[in-house]
Amino acid sequence: MTRPVETVMVTGASRGIGLELVRQSLERGRRVIAASRQSSPELDEVGAAHTDHFVPLRMDPGNEDSIIDARNSLDGHVDVLHLLINNAGIYSKWSANWNAEATQFDTVTRDELMDVYRINAVGPMLVIQHFLNLLRHSRRGRILNLSSLLGSVSVRTSPGDYAYSASKAALNIMTRALAAELAPDGIVAIAITPGWVRTEMGGHAAPLTPRESARGILDVAGRLTPRDAGRFVDYQGKEQPW
Repeated sequence: MTRPVETVMVTGASRGIGLELVRQSLERGRRVIAASRQSSPELDEVGAAHTDHFVPLRMDPGNEDSIIDARNSLDGHVDVLHLLINNAGIYSKWSANWNAEATQFDTVTRDELMDVYRINAVGPMLVIQHFLNLLRHSRRGRILNLSSLLGSVSVRTSPGDYAYSASKAALNIMTRALAAELAPDGIVAIAITPGWVRTEMGGHAAPLTPRESARGILDVAGRLTPRDAGRFVDYQGKEQPW
């Protein structure tokens, strides 16, 4: 009996880690819903090479109407979701890549705090909320919320990064609560840090390539069991401090 093809959804799929998660999921034979605000030549190229398993989806995770429209557009095309990777996020309203000096206490604003929180913390929760019925159709649905060690309260000793760090700390605590709520449905939710990766956000000094990080993230996803619900791990599956 042929095993059904698993369906994976990746947000923020047009570049960086998200693009690599899409590419490697397709290489592993998965059906991939590649969700992004807008496409990119790189994502289009990946999709063209895997037309049978590639489902492009326009969605802005910072806009609930966009999330609802995206979910409705899948009706009749996708009836189950095995893995949801909430990868979409921003570092700062003022700085695309890591730059603590750009987000110090005397420069952070209400708009920056609210915008980063809306996209990095509220967005993933709304995506989960509206796509949850598809995850429930899977025998073992999995949710990976991409977090960061900058959102770890217990090890924080440095200044700056107010908006980004707060948004990831919020995502972490919501993931813990969500994991407990969804456990009876057999859905495993975790927070996972991709490591410091050479992307537009991570910068050129980062030690990891997107391919290395994405490979680790997908390996962790493949090993998840109900006992892992609510964990905070890195791309190698190592426990991270809350």
